[in-house]
Amino acid sequence: MLEVSDYKMEIMQEETFGSIATLQVFDTEKEAIALANDNIHGLAASVWSIDVDLPKRVVREIDAGTIWINDWAQVNDEFEKGGFKMSGLGRPNGMAAIHNFIEYKHIFHKPDTLNDWK
Repeated sequence: MLEVSDYKMEIMQEETFGSIATLQVFDTEKEAIALANDNIHGLAASVWSIDVDLPKRVVREIDAGTIWINDWAQVNDEFEKGGFKMSGLGRPNGMAAIHNFIEYKHIFHKPDTLNDWK
Protein backbone atom coordinates (compact mmCIF):
# COMPACT_ATOMS: atom_id res chain seq x y z
CA MET A 1 0.00 0.00 0.00
CA LEU A 2 1.21 3.53 -0.77
CA GLU A 3 2.34 5.79 2.01
CA VAL A 4 0.62 9.16 2.44
CA SER A 5 3.73 10.89 1.12
CA ASP A 6 3.39 8.93 -2.14
CA TYR A 7 0.26 10.94 -2.94
CA LYS A 8 2.47 14.02 -3.20
CA MET A 9 4.46 12.52 -6.10
CA GLU A 10 4.62 14.75 -9.17
CA ILE A 11 2.55 12.33 -11.27
CA MET A 12 -0.23 12.54 -8.65
CA GLN A 13 -0.12 16.33 -8.38
CA GLU A 14 0.39 17.52 -11.98
CA GLU A 15 -1.99 17.44 -14.93
CA THR A 16 -0.33 14.78 -17.01
CA PHE A 17 -2.00 14.55 -20.41
CA GLY A 18 -1.42 11.26 -22.12
CA SER A 19 -1.86 7.56 -21.58
CA ILE A 20 -1.40 7.60 -17.83
CA ALA A 21 -3.71 6.55 -15.03
CA THR A 22 -3.08 7.06 -11.35
CA LEU A 23 -4.99 5.39 -8.56
CA GLN A 24 -5.39 6.51 -4.98
CA VAL A 25 -6.47 4.11 -2.26
CA PHE A 26 -8.84 5.30 0.45
CA ASP A 27 -11.04 3.86 3.16
CA THR A 28 -13.83 6.41 3.52
CA GLU A 29 -15.83 8.84 1.40
CA LYS A 30 -14.35 11.73 3.35
CA GLU A 31 -10.81 10.52 2.67
CA ALA A 32 -11.55 10.09 -1.06
CA ILE A 33 -12.81 13.67 -1.30
CA ALA A 34 -9.78 14.98 0.62
CA LEU A 35 -7.39 13.12 -1.70
CA ALA A 36 -9.19 14.39 -4.80
CA ASN A 37 -9.07 17.99 -3.60
CA ASP A 38 -5.49 17.92 -2.27
CA ASN A 39 -4.16 19.40 -5.48
CA ILE A 40 -3.68 22.81 -7.11
CA HIS A 41 -5.48 21.55 -10.21
CA GLY A 42 -9.12 20.69 -10.78
CA LEU A 43 -9.76 20.00 -14.45
CA ALA A 44 -11.72 16.76 -14.31
CA ALA A 45 -12.54 13.78 -12.13
CA SER A 46 -14.41 10.53 -12.31
CA VAL A 47 -16.37 8.74 -9.59
CA TRP A 48 -17.12 5.07 -9.99
CA SER A 49 -19.62 3.22 -7.82
CA ILE A 50 -22.45 0.72 -7.97
CA ASP A 51 -24.14 2.74 -5.19
CA VAL A 52 -26.54 5.23 -6.83
CA ASP A 53 -26.44 7.82 -4.05
CA LEU A 54 -22.72 7.82 -3.21
CA PRO A 55 -21.50 9.55 -6.40
CA LYS A 56 -24.17 12.24 -6.07
CA ARG A 57 -22.83 13.10 -2.62
CA VAL A 58 -19.17 12.93 -3.58
CA VAL A 59 -19.31 15.02 -6.79
CA ARG A 60 -20.73 17.98 -4.86
CA GLU A 61 -17.57 18.04 -2.75
CA ILE A 62 -14.90 17.54 -5.43
CA ASP A 63 -13.27 20.69 -6.80
CA ALA A 64 -13.21 19.88 -10.51
CA GLY A 65 -14.73 21.53 -13.56
CA THR A 66 -16.08 18.31 -15.05
CA ILE A 67 -16.95 15.16 -13.14
CA TRP A 68 -18.16 11.97 -14.74
CA ILE A 69 -20.04 9.29 -12.86
CA ASN A 70 -19.21 5.76 -14.01
CA ASP A 71 -17.66 7.12 -17.20
CA TRP A 72 -14.73 9.18 -18.42
CA ALA A 73 -14.03 11.82 -21.09
CA GLN A 74 -17.55 12.22 -22.46
CA VAL A 75 -17.74 15.83 -23.72
CA ASN A 76 -20.84 17.45 -25.18
CA ASP A 77 -20.52 20.79 -26.98
CA GLU A 78 -23.72 22.14 -25.44
CA PHE A 79 -22.26 21.98 -21.91
CA GLU A 80 -19.54 24.13 -20.40
CA LYS A 81 -16.20 22.60 -19.73
CA GLY A 82 -13.15 23.89 -17.95
CA GLY A 83 -11.39 23.47 -14.67
CA PHE A 84 -11.21 24.77 -11.15
CA LYS A 85 -8.14 26.19 -9.40
CA MET A 86 -5.09 26.23 -11.73
CA SER A 87 -6.79 24.16 -14.45
CA GLY A 88 -8.25 25.41 -17.66
CA LEU A 89 -8.80 28.87 -19.05
CA GLY A 90 -12.36 30.15 -19.24
CA ARG A 91 -15.33 28.00 -20.09
CA PRO A 92 -15.40 26.83 -23.70
CA ASN A 93 -18.72 25.42 -24.92
CA GLY A 94 -22.20 26.00 -23.56
CA MET A 95 -23.77 29.34 -22.64
CA ALA A 96 -20.74 30.43 -20.58
CA ALA A 97 -18.60 30.42 -23.74
CA ILE A 98 -20.46 33.46 -25.09
CA HIS A 99 -18.55 35.62 -22.59
CA ASN A 100 -15.33 34.87 -24.49
CA PHE A 101 -16.76 36.74 -27.48
CA ILE A 102 -18.20 39.79 -25.72
CA GLU A 103 -16.37 43.08 -25.24
CA TYR A 104 -17.99 44.99 -22.41
CA LYS A 105 -18.02 48.77 -22.49
CA HIS A 106 -19.64 51.09 -19.98
CA ILE A 107 -20.97 54.33 -21.49
CA PHE A 108 -22.67 56.97 -19.39
CA HIS A 109 -24.41 59.83 -21.14
CA LYS A 110 -25.86 62.73 -19.17
CA PRO A 111 -28.15 64.75 -21.45
CA ASP A 112 -27.81 68.53 -21.78
CA THR A 113 -24.35 68.72 -20.25
CA LEU A 114 -22.89 70.52 -23.27
CA ASN A 115 -24.65 73.78 -22.28
CA ASP A 116 -23.03 73.55 -18.83
CA TRP A 117 -19.59 73.92 -20.43
CA LYS A 118 -20.22 77.38 -21.93
